[in-house]
Amino acid sequence: MKKRNRIISLLFVAFFACSLSVFAGGETDFVDEYKISSKVDFEPGKTYQKSWEITYGESKRPVEVLLKATRKGDEYIVRTKYFEVKYVSSKKGFGARSIDSSDLIVPESLNNQVINEDKLANQKTILALQVDRERALALIADFLPELVNEQYQNILN
Repeated sequence: MKKRNRIISLLFVAFFACSLSVFAGGETDFVDEYKISSKVDFEPGKTYQKSWEITYGESKRPVEVLLKATRKGDEYIVRTKYFEVKYVSSKKGFGARSIDSSDLIVPESLNNQVINEDKLANQKTILALQVDRERALALIADFLPELVNEQYQNILN
């Protein structure tokens, strides 16, 4: 009888521990699956030539990516309601940069809260070579979540 009670107790503890880890993990996991699609209602202009949306997981809040072709290379303006950043692909390489405060649409104070400046500096050079647009979009989708401070990761999901 004691052996049976110990087994039942052990199973109960194991079940309880598993359910706790599943419950806790559901709130903190970041869905790193994404989908990149061309923005259907975008009209090219002088400033931006093309636009895409990156959707992480089942999010209803896609990230907008706008292409600005310059003489030095392509700039990809990455924008949400909460932050903005740009990725640059030029002969010097591919990497992330801050957007000039004069070009920001999102309030600078909010942008500074959401974007991690240390990680932005670490992504200044992701690759030491110029990349094509398809590769640039995949790199942006892969590296963007690292720029967002942990407490704001739900912006992407």
